Amino acid sequence: MAGRRPGRASGYPSDALALTAGDQIGPYEVLGPLGKGGMGEVFRARDTRLDRDVALKLLAEAAAQDADHLARFERETRAVAAMNHPNILAIHDTGTHRGVPYAVTELLEGETLAERLRSGTLAPKRAVDIACQIADGLAAAHARGVIHRDIKPDNIFLTHEGRAKILDFGIARIERPSAPFGVRAGARPRGTSAQFVIGTAGYMSPEQIRGKPIDPRTDIFSLGAVFFEMLTGKEAFSRESAVETFGAVLKDEPGKIAEAEKIPPELRAFVYRCLEKDAADRYQTAQELLLDLRAFQAEGIQESAKRVQFRSEPPWKRRKTRMAIRAAAGVALFLLGVWTGSCWQRQRRPDARGSLARLFVEAGKQDPQSPRGLARDVRRVTA
Repeated sequence: MAGRRPGRASGYPSDALALTAGDQIGPYEVLGPLGKGGMGEVFRARDTRLDRDVALKLLAEAAAQDADHLARFERETRAVAAMNHPNILAIHDTGTHRGVPYAVTELLEGETLAERLRSGTLAPKRAVDIACQIADGLAAAHARGVIHRDIKPDNIFLTHEGRAKILDFGIARIERPSAPFGVRAGARPRGTSAQFVIGTAGYMSPEQIRGKPIDPRTDIFSLGAVFFEMLTGKEAFSRESAVETFGAVLKDEPGKIAEAEKIPPELRAFVYRCLEKDAADRYQTAQELLLDLRAFQAEGIQESAKRVQFRSEPPWKRRKTRMAIRAAAGVALFLLGVWTGSCWQRQRRPDARGSLARLFVEAGKQDPQSPRGLARDVRRVTA
């Protein structure tokens, strides 16, 4: 093919990413670069067999020699290949070229959500639509036993057609689809343990930061952080350092920052429920969140606002309300117990005055010499 650079006899070129238009990798003709990262580079290529443009992700030669990077690349391709969903980047092919792994995916035209947010917040309607699509994609991934663990604006791609696509499953955890929450049974990144913190500061769930066992609800927290950012233009937990950011995720309430007022009241229920510190208080599945968001879209703002009126309060206010209710209930139960016990004791306790009178009367009956007036006096005194 004209313009094609011949390969070297002694393996792949020392700079594995030094490709130009016309280079051939398997049946794919390189058309030009699309982007470059620490682990490799993505090229626009032409699938000569199916006559379509694709994205060719080529792992850097140095990364291909690193067992951890190679495992991450392979894990991502396996995870994505196991799914077929319109909101997840589709993978078409994988292979190696002179010892360097590559993956072929659908070609996306548009921008990442992170790039879009640099120009300002999204309209609430659009933010809800994107949140729905992300939740839909996550529901499909979770059904396959895949936990993404790195949902953030950089890993959400917005196509020109309005489609949202979840990218980068490189640190995904693959589990049994039927395994209970928190039960890991699949691939784990090499060199990691249950206490290994992996993800992106500001979007990681509290349990993720603490190194505790995770389940699909960790992705729901991350989606909540993305949802918050789409509506406010500010990261929910971003601080000056990673340590401070981790602390904010664990302790701070995003609804208390000034930008939170930009969230329409009728959407706060969805955002804040995703961002609950305790996973048990969040949406339990991405499908549950998706159904609520679609109901919101179908019902309209007024009806949906009525349906979630109580839940629209920020989490810390709801927690205070629940605590106050529980405290009041506890006090009421305590008082009820005291009153019941008092009544029971009164029923069982003999009448002291009546008993004393009966004692003297009986004594008078048994002793013929005792005057009857003594009994009458006793009754009069104790009456």
